[in-house]
Amino acid sequence: MKALIAPVAAAAGLVAFVAVFLVEATAFRAAVAGWAEHDLRERTRLAAATLAEPLATGDFAALGAFGAACAADGVRLTVFSVPGGGLVFDSLAAGAAAPEAIYWTEPSGGEHAVRLGLPRARVLAPFHRARLGFLLAALVGGAGVLLVTVVTYRQRARLAEMARLERFRRDFIADVSHEIKTPLTGILGAADLLAETALDATQARLTGLITKESTRLNALAQSILDLARLERADDAPARRETDLPGLVGEVVDGLRERARARGVEIVFTGGPAAPVRCDPRLVAEAVANLVTNAVRHSGAQEVRVTAARARVVVEDRGVGIPPEHAARIFERFYRVDPARAAESGGAGLGLAIVRRIARLHGGEVTFEPVRPHGARFVLTLGEK
Repeated sequence: MKALIAPVAAAAGLVAFVAVFLVEATAFRAAVAGWAEHDLRERTRLAAATLAEPLATGDFAALGAFGAACAADGVRLTVFSVPGGGLVFDSLAAGAAAPEAIYWTEPSGGEHAVRLGLPRARVLAPFHRARLGFLLAALVGGAGVLLVTVVTYRQRARLAEMARLERFRRDFIADVSHEIKTPLTGILGAADLLAETALDATQARLTGLITKESTRLNALAQSILDLARLERADDAPARRETDLPGLVGEVVDGLRERARARGVEIVFTGGPAAPVRCDPRLVAEAVANLVTNAVRHSGAQEVRVTAARARVVVEDRGVGIPPEHAARIFERFYRVDPARAAESGGAGLGLAIVRRIARLHGGEVTFEPVRPHGARFVLTLGEK
């Protein structure tokens, strides 16, 4: 019986090692693929923004230079016309075999779409190298276990570093937005002074354009700062007992005149007084963002707002949100219709701010399509 202890212990150790190996390998592969897709998405957005002007002006020399830079970096650049999907540019050499890759596509202007492709072999190269290291470690027993621990630690450190870089990028954008607000305030003040002087038609039009675009940039900078403030928050919200229907009613009253100026009527239905522990300032900001989004972008003549207990519903019977966009509407800077959002001053940050506020309260915000058309957003607050 004692003679079986060592083999059984060895077998149990081997099974445990294999189980740990499979779990860690699967998690690492998913993490590598996830970060690669995230990086590709951000690079595609940057490429689409960079190529918007060359595509609009037909500057194929700049397009070719950008494509050569992508090819040198091992990334495939493809530009399509929309609608129709006609090929405008491809950095892959004619006749060359296209490697298996992951792709991401972003609109660039109103008539083109930019797609970047990253070879899958390149994406998974770190995973394959780590897997080989794990297999070699298994052959040397105890030393192999130590090596697995070291390699796993290093990979987790790399992921932590990538997360740190993501935080740095977010904070950098917020800091730049803060610095932009000061000169924007000066520009707006100067434009207001100019508007009060005698101007001819051209000067008045240009002054109005300066005021409009500066106001839009100022609102964008403020939204970025608001989101950064919420994401940096380490402490829980300043909760206190708040009558949620009463709070939502005050927010609606403050927005009703601006909505009517756009031809939209806000209908509010509040339940009985329902004390909820929340940060009233943050919740009011979230509700205002949801209602303002519906007024500006839905195209509906009526927006219905309902508040009861720890739940707020904002519903419209407007154009709705296409199913292909529904999964991404809470992402930062994502806009279902960039052209229409630009006209109304939207920056794609309102819903991201709402989601962050909901999660700070232990709740969530969800989107539900309304049949036959329309949108319903439900904001819930946690009870803790």
